[in-house]
Amino acid sequence: MKYRLFLLTGVILFAISLYKLKQSVDFINRSERAIGTVTSLHEIDGAYSPVFTVKTKDNAQVIYHHASATNPSSWDIGEEAMFLYDPGDPRSVAMMSYFWLFNWAILFMGIAIPLIILGAGYYMIRPVIQMPQKA
Repeated sequence: MKYRLFLLTGVILFAISLYKLKQSVDFINRSERAIGTVTSLHEIDGAYSPVFTVKTKDNAQVIYHHASATNPSSWDIGEEAMFLYDPGDPRSVAMMSYFWLFNWAILFMGIAIPLIILGAGYYMIRPVIQMPQKA
């Protein structure tokens, strides 16, 4: 029974992963590039998270709070990074890096594949396990 659950959970997570991958690719296709500059460092429990000011093509400024924090800070004030944003919604800013664009797709796929292998592998080997033994 648990192998069916592994297989079902793996297939569902795989489907969610493909959906998140499609969302990310669609965002990349419709987005424009912009440069963001670190304007301050936000301290969270002794770790520092950069706060970027991203300037869009129409000279609007969007504030982006980066999700990761480190101690010591991995960013200095004045450093620049590349960002992507949707021209229809400039607040939808994402840092242009592989992990920050595809993080949920990677996570769900990383969990789904082992579950699918375990669940499907059990069904493939079950006939061999249940063969009658010759004395």
